[in-house]
Amino acid sequence: MRKSLDPIPVLAPTYPAHRAAEAVHFLRNYIKDSRRLHDSRLVLIGSSLGGHYARYLARPLGAAMVLINPAMTPETDLLSCIGYNHNPATGEEYTLSAADVQAFGSLRQDRCDPGVPTLVLLDEGDVLLDYRIAREFYSECARVIVYPGGSHRFEHLSEATGEIRRLHETGGN
Repeated sequence: MRKSLDPIPVLAPTYPAHRAAEAVHFLRNYIKDSRRLHDSRLVLIGSSLGGHYARYLARPLGAAMVLINPAMTPETDLLSCIGYNHNPATGEEYTLSAADVQAFGSLRQDRCDPGVPTLVLLDEGDVLLDYRIAREFYSECARVIVYPGGSHRFEHLSEATGEIRRLHETGGN
């Protein structure tokens, strides 16, 4: 993503994504510290569970957001993942408890916020998350683009880069 969006600064921290309270605390501080270094519009880009965090943090941070195959209901979707897990993309190994999964519900946003400039990028071929849920949730207050095929990893970044740049440049206006 850094290469695709250059020269826009892209920060991609490693954070405790599966621990809601720790993740929010870390991300708030990280973004606060990073904003001192970069004089740029803040656009949170979150994929999957990162989209859940972006949705929770965008309004209080005055940010726009790009959600890529976002997790809409991790407090129920991840119930089947309780126990030991391995992330093949990062190599991370972690244990997810029932309390961890339940904590995601405390970050739930029940309505789309039309005051937050939002771009939602969805792959129809995502077998982990039903793209139709996000499409419906954001249909009236965001720019939603659904790409045919693809996967949860999102196979259309090169096609979506122009849309992400536009959101960054205009702040969603």
